[in-house]
Amino acid sequence: METKEKTIEKSHGSQIDSTVKTIEEHLEKKSATGVSGVINKWIDTLEDHKSLKTIASNLHKLKEALESKDFKKVATLLETLGEQTTKAADAEEGAEATKIKHLGKVLATTSKAIAKLV
Repeated sequence: METKEKTIEKSHGSQIDSTVKTIEEHLEKKSATGVSGVINKWIDTLEDHKSLKTIASNLHKLKEALESKDFKKVATLLETLGEQTTKAADAEEGAEATKIKHLGKVLATTSKAIAKLV
């Protein structure tokens, strides 16, 4: 029988996988259309964790920057979020930590790619 904690871990793991896939697809298409839904899910997930409120706050800012098409700000926020996400992975263990670090790297890479376009 799975514990509630293991079920939550699996849920977050699949949310991370889905986020990475969405970011990579949108980067390839050079489009931010539809990304707000993913951002909203992460805001909802992270706002309940006191230690991750800064990341949630930066996700709000990222959503606003995307909506206003301020891509310089988007690149800067993605870089910051990549660093914060990678740092947050240090508090995790095992496969979850690996996935979170990968997400951090994807955010940083996306930041660099967007910076080249603007």
